[in-house]
Amino acid sequence: MKKLFTVLIAVIFALSLPGCNKQGAPQECVDMANRFINAYSYKNFEAMYEMTNDKYPYLSGMYNKDEKVNAMLFDALTDNLEVKITGGSDFGDTANVTLHIKTVDAATMLSNIVSDFTNLYKQNPDSYKNLEMDAELEKIVSAYAENPPMTEKDSQIDFIKQDGKWVIESNVGIYDDLTGGLLTYYFDVNVLQNVGGQGTVEKDE
Repeated sequence: MKKLFTVLIAVIFALSLPGCNKQGAPQECVDMANRFINAYSYKNFEAMYEMTNDKYPYLSGMYNKDEKVNAMLFDALTDNLEVKITGGSDFGDTANVTLHIKTVDAATMLSNIVSDFTNLYKQNPDSYKNLEMDAELEKIVSAYAENPPMTEKDSQIDFIKQDGKWVIESNVGIYDDLTGGLLTYYFDVNVLQNVGGQGTVEKDE
């Protein structure tokens, strides 16, 4: 009996400590997570940024609704998005909402598009004018957009309190997860291009 009493006291003490994990995220965080996801599904990126603590525009400049190929790619990403809130935690001044995301595997899709387009051009380097190649690219993108490769993963949206109110803690990870690895793909491509364009590094003698 004494041992059981000691265990109960220890549990009560642990639960009373500041920063302790409370089961379930605050409802305000859950509601904001839903608004954040909905804003992405409508490609309202500015609304997404406004919910974050530093308002960093991770998707700025990547979406152009006036460019047909670009618009098709983003339509594929947002139209095929499925997100289920699976839980969350409250730590007092921080919290999180956990998600299960099903979306287009953007990295695989873009790699395939680039590969198909490059192979097509290599097979016919002199037979296409620029406008014809643009039309061929649209065909390739359209085919992948209609039947895109899919991926699933667990993720989470992190929250912090700013001036007493919950805001999303800016994190490139949630943007990358919602877009199916789009940001990682662009980062890897740009790094490879930069490294490849610098040539061989010579050691100092």
